[in-house]
Amino acid sequence: MTTVYVTNQWNRPLESEYNFELIKFPVGVTVEVSEAAARHIFGYQDDDKEHYMARLGIVKTRNEIPEGLKILEKILITTEPPKQNHLLSPVVDEFPSRSSGVKTQKKGRGKLLTVR
Repeated sequence: MTTVYVTNQWNRPLESEYNFELIKFPVGVTVEVSEAAARHIFGYQDDDKEHYMARLGIVKTRNEIPEGLKILEKILITTEPPKQNHLLSPVVDEFPSRSSGVKTQKKGRGKLLTVR
């Protein structure tokens, strides 16, 4: 199982179910989840985010998709755990993933939760 780290930098907490388990993404907290869970919940590495935004309740109509994509950009998915007390330059350490709307960065910051 490949693990990724999800940091919710939006102004509201998010939660979703995966594999019959409720996973919570509090604001400013990094949560360790499987890559499959990140793909199911946020559309990690999927170019079409409409379905995922609707499931999360970020959008209700197609007119809201542009704003929903801006919100989804605030959900950072990283492949390495964040370093404690390490601030990153968004220009140097962050790079966009293959999927639009979700950012991936090399390292993150904040608290770390592990979901098994």
